[in-house]
Amino acid sequence: MGRLALCALAASTWLAGCRVAESPSTPSATDVGCAGCTVLKGGTVFDGTRAARATVVIEGDRVKQVVWGGAELRVEAGGGEVVDVAGKTVLPGLIDLHVHSLSVAGPYAYYDGDLHLEDHTKAMLRAGVTSYLDLGSSQHVIFEQRSRINAGDILAPQLFAAGPLLTPTGGHPCYHGSPPTDFCVFIDSPADVAGAFEALLPRAPDVVKIVLESGGTQRLPHLSPPSVAAIKAAAASAGVRVIAHVAEAADIEMALDAGVTLFAHVPDEDRISPELAQRMAAAGAVVVPTLSMKDGLYRTVHGTLTELDDPALADDVPAGVIAALQDPALLAELRTARYRELVKAWREQGIANLKTCYQAGVTIAAGSDAGNPGVFHGLSLRREIALLVDAGVPPLEALAAATRRAADVLGRPDLGRIEPGALADVLVVDGDPLADARALGRVSRVYKSGVLLDREALALPRKTSLAREPRTGVGLGETCLAASECAPARSCSPAQVCAATCGAPSDCAPGSACFLGGGSFSGGACVDGDGCDLFAQECENGAACVFWGNGSTSCWYAAEGSDGQPCDASYACAPGSVCGPSNTCRALCDPRGERGEPCPGGERCVDHTAIAGLPVGTCEPSDRR
Repeated sequence: MGRLALCALAASTWLAGCRVAESPSTPSATDVGCAGCTVLKGGTVFDGTRAARATVVIEGDRVKQVVWGGAELRVEAGGGEVVDVAGKTVLPGLIDLHVHSLSVAGPYAYYDGDLHLEDHTKAMLRAGVTSYLDLGSSQHVIFEQRSRINAGDILAPQLFAAGPLLTPTGGHPCYHGSPPTDFCVFIDSPADVAGAFEALLPRAPDVVKIVLESGGTQRLPHLSPPSVAAIKAAAASAGVRVIAHVAEAADIEMALDAGVTLFAHVPDEDRISPELAQRMAAAGAVVVPTLSMKDGLYRTVHGTLTELDDPALADDVPAGVIAALQDPALLAELRTARYRELVKAWREQGIANLKTCYQAGVTIAAGSDAGNPGVFHGLSLRREIALLVDAGVPPLEALAAATRRAADVLGRPDLGRIEPGALADVLVVDGDPLADARALGRVSRVYKSGVLLDREALALPRKTSLAREPRTGVGLGETCLAASECAPARSCSPAQVCAATCGAPSDCAPGSACFLGGGSFSGGACVDGDGCDLFAQECENGAACVFWGNGSTSCWYAAEGSDGQPCDASYACAPGSVCGPSNTCRALCDPRGERGEPCPGGERCVDHTAIAGLPVGTCEPSDRR
C-alpha cells in the first residue's frame, strides 16, 4: 500500500507542505508573515465567532496572526508563501460531534466484512472535517486508532472517542439476541457501574455515552434513574463528561435530574415542551441534533438520495456502499409503507424539537451521526449545517455549531477557531457559506495542523495509505487495522485481532474455528470460541450458542425461528437451533442421548460430531437421507 503523496516535490516526506500558491504574490515589506509561514490573503475569514475580510498567517502547526481589514488596509507579507484567497472564505476546520467510524452508510441489511476506517477517515479530511467525536465503535479498534493518530503514525482528523455505549441488557443498540462484544457495556443497576468504569477508564475515554431509549413502537429496557445518577457520579469523579443518547422528552428530563446536560440527538419520538426547553437552557445544556441522520434515512427510504447519481461520490464513499443504496433487495425492509411513515414522523419531530430548543436559548452544536443509511462520513456534516440553517438557525451560528461550539464541548479551546495560538486546522472554500451553506462543498484547500493536504491523493480510487510507515509484525491477540499488519503466519480476524492463519479447521488449535476471508492475503484466521454450552444455552443477552467446528462454540446472534422454521436474513435462529440446508432452522440434539431434549416425533438426530468436533447433531425429518 502506497504512502500518502501530498506533492510530487516532497515524495519522501509524509506530510508535504509544498504549498503551491493559487495566485502567488512576491513577498515584500514586513507587515505580516515570516520565513516558512503561509499567508492567506484577500478573502473573508470566519474565525468561529464573526466573519469579515482578514489575512491569516500560519506558522508551523499554529495560527500566528489574524489581521482584520479589507481593501482599505494594506497588508503585505514579509516572508513565507502568500496565497491569494480572494472570493473565498477561510474558516476553522469542521468538527463533527457524532460519528460512527466503523459503520458504513449503507442500508441496515448491508455488510461487506471490510474495515472501512481508512476510507471514512479520507472522506472526512477531504471535506475539511479536521476533528471528530466517535460516539460508539468497537472499543479496542477505536482506541487503537486514536493512539496511532496521537502518536503521529496516521494522517487523520483529531479523534475523540467514547468507546462502548452504556446501556441496559437488551437495550439500544445491543438488542436482545446480540452476542457480547466490546461495543456495549450493560448496566442493569447502580451496582454495575463501578465495574464498568474500572474496565473502561484505563482506556481514557474522552466522553462516556449512555443510552436512554425506550424503543418507541417496540419497547426496550431502559436505564433506571439511579443507574444514570451513578454513571454521572462516576464520570464526574473521573473528570469525564457524560453524553446521553435520547429519543423522548422524558429521557432528557431523567438526564437533567442526574446532572447530565450534553445530548446526542433531539428527541424524535415526541415533542419537547417549551418549559422543558427552558429548563435545558437554564441548565446550560448542549444539544447535538443530528438532523442529517434523520434526513439521510428519510431520503434513503423515499428514494431521493440524489447524490447517488453523482459520479464524484465515489471519491468519498466506497463503491459497495453506493451499490447497496441502490439495491432494492437490501432496501426492502426500509421501504415498507409503515417504515416510511415512521421515518417521516421522526424527521418532522426532530426539526420541530430543534426549533423549540433554539428558541429557548439551548446551545446547539453540530454532529452528523455518520455511518447510518445515507449519512456519509465527512459529507454529511455539510448537510447538517445546511439543515440547521433551513430550520431557522442563523448561518453564523450554524457554522459556529460545527467549529467553536463543538470545540467547547470537547474542552479544546485551541480547536474550532482562527485566532493566534489556535491549531492551524483550516478550511478554505470557494464562495460564502454564510450566504449559501452549499459553498462548504466547494472545498479549495484543507490544512491539517498547518500542512496543506492533497485532496486528490485522498480520493478513494487512489487507494493512498494514510500510514506514515507501514505497520507490520503485529503479534497474536493484538489489534490490527489492516490485513498486512499481522506478523507472518498471522491473519487479521473479523474482530480486527491478529490470529493464526488457517486454510482448514485442522490448521487451528482445538476450540478454535477457521474463518476464511479473515483479512489475510494468504488464508483465513483461527478464531477462539468462548466455550458456551450448546445444550444449556446460557449466553448473555439472549444470544444463541452455536458450533463452528473443530470443537469451537461461541455465543452468536439469535433470531426467532426454531426447529422447522425459516432462518432470518443473517442465517440466525433461536437459541437451541442452527440454520441448516434450505435456510431452515434445525433443533440441536445430542447423538448420544445424554443431554438436551430428544427430537420431536417424526424427526431423528443426525450426528454432526465429525464436523463440529464435539458431540452434537441436528433434528432432521426422518425421511431425509
